[in-house]
Amino acid sequence: MVWLLWLVAAAVASVSSEPLRARDFADSLVKIRAVAADGSQSFGSGVVIATNLVATTCHVTREAKTIEVAHGAECSVATVESGSTMHDLCLISVPKLDLPAVAIRASESLHLGERVIAAGFSGGGDLAVRDGVVEGLYRYDGGNVIRTSATFDTGSSGGGLFDEEGALVGLLAFKARSGAKLHFALPADWALPGSMVSSLLGPVAVSSERSAFWERPRASQPPFLGHAMLEAASQR
Repeated sequence: MVWLLWLVAAAVASVSSEPLRARDFADSLVKIRAVAADGSQSFGSGVVIATNLVATTCHVTREAKTIEVAHGAECSVATVESGSTMHDLCLISVPKLDLPAVAIRASESLHLGERVIAAGFSGGGDLAVRDGVVEGLYRYDGGNVIRTSATFDTGSSGGGLFDEEGALVGLLAFKARSGAKLHFALPADWALPGSMVSSLLGPVAVSSERSAFWERPRASQPPFLGHAMLEAASQR
Protein backbone atom coordinates (compact mmCIF):
# COMPACT_ATOMS: atom_id res chain seq x y z
CA MET A 1 0.00 0.00 0.00
CA VAL A 2 1.39 3.41 -0.94
CA TRP A 3 0.16 6.62 0.66
CA LEU A 4 0.18 10.00 -1.03
CA LEU A 5 2.46 12.65 0.48
CA TRP A 6 0.72 16.00 0.61
CA LEU A 7 3.61 18.25 -0.42
CA VAL A 8 3.33 20.56 -3.42
CA ALA A 9 6.02 22.63 -5.08
CA ALA A 10 3.86 25.62 -6.01
CA ALA A 11 0.44 27.03 -5.45
CA VAL A 12 -2.32 25.35 -7.41
CA ALA A 13 -5.56 27.10 -8.28
CA SER A 14 -8.48 25.51 -6.48
CA VAL A 15 -12.22 25.82 -6.54
CA SER A 16 -13.57 25.26 -3.05
CA SER A 17 -16.90 23.74 -2.30
CA GLU A 18 -19.58 25.90 -0.77
CA PRO A 19 -19.00 26.06 3.01
CA LEU A 20 -21.45 23.87 4.89
CA ARG A 21 -21.06 24.59 8.58
CA ALA A 22 -17.95 26.78 8.67
CA ARG A 23 -19.35 29.48 10.93
CA ASP A 24 -18.22 27.75 14.13
CA PHE A 25 -14.60 27.12 13.20
CA ALA A 26 -13.46 29.17 10.17
CA ASP A 27 -11.82 31.82 12.36
CA SER A 28 -9.61 29.13 13.91
CA LEU A 29 -8.20 27.87 10.61
CA VAL A 30 -4.99 29.21 9.06
CA LYS A 31 -3.13 28.76 5.80
CA ILE A 32 0.50 27.62 5.95
CA ARG A 33 3.28 28.23 3.45
CA ALA A 34 6.57 26.46 4.11
CA VAL A 35 9.66 27.48 2.14
CA ALA A 36 12.64 25.11 2.02
CA ALA A 37 16.29 26.12 1.78
CA ASP A 38 16.26 25.48 -1.97
CA GLY A 39 13.30 27.83 -2.44
CA SER A 40 10.70 25.10 -3.01
CA GLN A 41 7.34 25.65 -1.35
CA SER A 42 4.70 23.48 0.23
CA PHE A 43 1.24 24.56 1.29
CA GLY A 44 -0.87 23.27 4.11
CA SER A 45 -3.39 24.23 6.73
CA GLY A 46 -3.48 24.48 10.50
CA VAL A 47 -5.87 24.79 13.42
CA VAL A 48 -5.51 27.16 16.37
CA ILE A 49 -5.61 25.02 19.53
CA ALA A 50 -4.32 27.51 22.14
CA THR A 51 -3.07 31.07 22.43
CA ASN A 52 -0.44 31.61 19.71
CA LEU A 53 -0.33 27.86 19.01
CA VAL A 54 -1.34 26.06 15.79
CA ALA A 55 -1.53 22.31 15.22
CA THR A 56 -0.67 20.93 11.77
CA THR A 57 0.89 17.90 10.12
CA CYS A 58 4.68 17.64 10.20
CA HIS A 59 4.94 16.66 6.54
CA VAL A 60 3.87 20.21 5.66
CA THR A 61 6.68 21.90 7.62
CA ARG A 62 9.49 19.41 8.20
CA GLU A 63 11.72 20.66 5.33
CA ALA A 64 10.96 24.34 5.93
CA LYS A 65 13.57 27.03 6.42
CA THR A 66 10.80 29.60 6.92
CA ILE A 67 7.13 29.14 7.78
CA GLU A 68 4.39 31.69 7.10
CA VAL A 69 0.96 31.46 8.70
CA ALA A 70 -1.86 33.49 7.13
CA HIS A 71 -5.45 34.25 8.07
CA GLY A 72 -7.23 36.61 5.70
CA ALA A 73 -4.89 39.51 4.96
CA GLU A 74 -2.79 38.90 8.09
CA CYS A 75 0.46 36.96 7.69
CA SER A 76 3.01 36.02 10.37
CA VAL A 77 6.33 34.22 10.49
CA ALA A 78 6.08 31.11 12.65
CA THR A 79 8.34 28.43 14.10
CA VAL A 80 7.83 24.78 14.93
CA GLU A 81 7.66 24.59 18.71
CA SER A 82 7.59 20.80 18.97
CA GLY A 83 6.43 17.73 17.13
CA SER A 84 6.55 14.01 16.47
CA THR A 85 7.43 13.36 12.84
CA MET A 86 6.50 9.70 13.21
CA HIS A 87 2.98 10.66 14.33
CA ASP A 88 2.91 13.53 11.76
CA LEU A 89 1.87 16.02 14.46
CA CYS A 90 3.61 19.38 14.78
CA LEU A 91 2.78 22.37 16.96
CA ILE A 92 3.65 25.79 15.52
CA SER A 93 4.25 28.92 17.58
CA VAL A 94 2.79 32.08 16.03
CA PRO A 95 3.49 35.31 17.97
CA LYS A 96 0.52 37.66 18.51
CA LEU A 97 -1.93 35.33 16.78
CA ASP A 98 -5.25 36.89 17.72
CA LEU A 99 -7.54 34.02 16.75
CA PRO A 100 -9.87 31.84 18.84
CA ALA A 101 -8.81 28.34 19.83
CA VAL A 102 -11.08 25.42 18.99
CA ALA A 103 -12.50 22.95 21.45
CA ILE A 104 -10.92 19.49 21.09
CA ARG A 105 -13.07 16.39 21.44
CA ALA A 106 -11.63 13.00 22.35
CA SER A 107 -11.47 10.77 19.30
CA GLU A 108 -12.55 7.75 21.33
CA SER A 109 -15.97 9.37 21.76
CA LEU A 110 -16.62 9.26 18.00
CA HIS A 111 -18.87 6.61 16.52
CA LEU A 112 -19.17 5.09 13.06
CA GLY A 113 -21.59 6.93 10.82
CA GLU A 114 -21.28 10.20 12.74
CA ARG A 115 -21.34 13.28 10.53
CA VAL A 116 -18.07 15.21 10.29
CA ILE A 117 -16.80 18.18 8.29
CA ALA A 118 -13.34 18.51 6.69
CA ALA A 119 -11.96 22.04 6.29
CA GLY A 120 -8.66 23.20 4.84
CA PHE A 121 -7.08 25.53 2.30
CA SER A 122 -7.02 23.40 -0.83
CA GLY A 123 -3.93 24.01 -2.95
CA GLY A 124 -2.99 27.03 -0.87
CA GLY A 125 -6.11 28.78 -2.12
CA ASP A 126 -9.57 29.26 -0.68
CA LEU A 127 -11.05 27.43 2.26
CA ALA A 128 -12.73 24.20 1.13
CA VAL A 129 -15.35 22.69 3.44
CA ARG A 130 -16.81 19.25 2.76
CA ASP A 131 -18.95 17.00 4.87
CA GLY A 132 -19.06 13.25 5.25
CA VAL A 133 -19.22 10.60 7.95
CA VAL A 134 -16.83 8.60 10.10
CA GLU A 135 -16.22 5.38 8.17
CA GLY A 136 -13.57 3.78 10.35
CA LEU A 137 -11.85 4.23 13.72
CA TYR A 138 -8.42 2.68 14.36
CA ARG A 139 -6.82 2.72 17.79
CA TYR A 140 -3.20 3.84 17.63
CA ASP A 141 -0.96 5.23 20.36
CA GLY A 142 -3.72 6.44 22.64
CA GLY A 143 -6.12 7.87 20.04
CA ASN A 144 -8.35 6.85 17.15
CA VAL A 145 -7.05 7.53 13.64
CA ILE A 146 -10.17 8.42 11.66
CA ARG A 147 -11.18 7.23 8.19
CA THR A 148 -13.79 9.55 6.72
CA SER A 149 -15.85 10.04 3.59
CA ALA A 150 -15.31 13.82 3.98
CA THR A 151 -12.83 14.38 1.16
CA PHE A 152 -9.93 16.83 1.11
CA ASP A 153 -7.26 17.80 -1.39
CA THR A 154 -3.61 18.81 -1.59
CA GLY A 155 -2.98 21.83 0.65
CA SER A 156 -5.62 20.82 3.18
CA SER A 157 -3.17 18.71 5.21
CA GLY A 158 -3.14 19.97 8.78
CA GLY A 159 -6.66 21.34 8.44
CA GLY A 160 -9.47 20.29 10.72
CA LEU A 161 -12.02 17.51 10.87
CA PHE A 162 -14.91 18.84 12.96
CA ASP A 163 -18.05 17.39 14.45
CA GLU A 164 -21.47 19.00 14.00
CA GLU A 165 -20.95 21.17 17.08
CA GLY A 166 -17.73 22.66 15.70
CA ALA A 167 -15.36 20.71 17.98
CA LEU A 168 -12.09 19.51 16.47
CA VAL A 169 -11.88 15.72 16.31
CA GLY A 170 -9.03 15.25 13.83
CA LEU A 171 -6.29 16.82 11.71
CA LEU A 172 -6.54 16.09 7.99
CA ALA A 173 -3.47 14.06 7.10
CA PHE A 174 -3.36 11.59 4.20
CA LYS A 175 -5.26 9.55 1.68
CA ALA A 176 -4.70 6.45 -0.42
CA ARG A 177 -2.75 6.96 -3.61
CA SER A 178 -4.66 4.14 -5.29
CA GLY A 179 -8.17 4.45 -6.65
CA ALA A 180 -9.63 3.70 -3.25
CA LYS A 181 -11.31 6.74 -1.72
CA LEU A 182 -9.67 6.53 1.68
CA HIS A 183 -9.15 9.78 3.59
CA PHE A 184 -7.63 9.79 7.07
CA ALA A 185 -7.33 12.28 9.93
CA LEU A 186 -5.04 12.11 12.95
CA PRO A 187 -6.77 12.14 16.35
CA ALA A 188 -6.90 15.75 17.56
CA ASP A 189 -6.54 14.64 21.18
CA TRP A 190 -2.95 13.61 20.42
CA ALA A 191 -2.22 17.33 20.88
CA LEU A 192 -3.77 17.51 24.35
CA PRO A 193 -1.43 17.69 27.38
CA GLY A 194 -1.24 14.32 29.08
CA SER A 195 -1.86 12.25 25.95
CA MET A 196 0.59 9.52 24.93
CA VAL A 197 1.69 11.38 21.80
CA SER A 198 1.85 14.78 23.52
CA SER A 199 4.42 13.32 25.92
CA LEU A 200 6.58 12.37 22.91
CA LEU A 201 6.61 15.80 21.28
CA GLY A 202 10.03 17.40 21.03
CA PRO A 203 12.38 19.35 18.73
CA VAL A 204 11.72 18.15 15.20
CA ALA A 205 15.07 19.34 13.85
CA VAL A 206 17.00 16.86 16.01
CA SER A 207 14.63 13.95 15.47
CA SER A 208 16.12 10.87 13.80
CA GLU A 209 12.69 9.96 12.45
CA ARG A 210 12.03 11.59 9.06
CA SER A 211 8.83 9.87 7.91
CA ALA A 212 5.33 9.51 9.29
CA PHE A 213 3.81 6.14 10.15
CA TRP A 214 1.72 6.19 6.97
CA GLU A 215 4.69 7.00 4.70
CA ARG A 216 6.70 3.94 5.65
CA PRO A 217 7.08 0.86 3.44
CA ARG A 218 4.02 -1.35 3.74
CA ALA A 219 5.77 -3.93 5.91
CA SER A 220 6.63 -1.24 8.46
CA GLN A 221 3.23 0.47 8.57
CA PRO A 222 0.82 -0.06 11.46
CA PRO A 223 -1.39 -3.08 10.71
CA PHE A 224 -4.57 -1.00 10.88
CA LEU A 225 -3.76 0.64 7.53
CA GLY A 226 -4.03 -2.71 5.78
CA HIS A 227 -7.18 -3.49 7.73
CA ALA A 228 -8.65 -0.15 6.65
CA MET A 229 -8.15 -1.00 2.98
CA LEU A 230 -9.91 -4.34 3.38
CA GLU A 231 -12.65 -2.79 5.48
CA ALA A 232 -13.28 -0.08 2.88
CA ALA A 233 -13.45 -2.65 0.10
CA SER A 234 -16.04 -4.67 2.02
CA GLN A 235 -18.20 -1.58 2.52
CA ARG A 236 -18.59 -0.92 -1.21
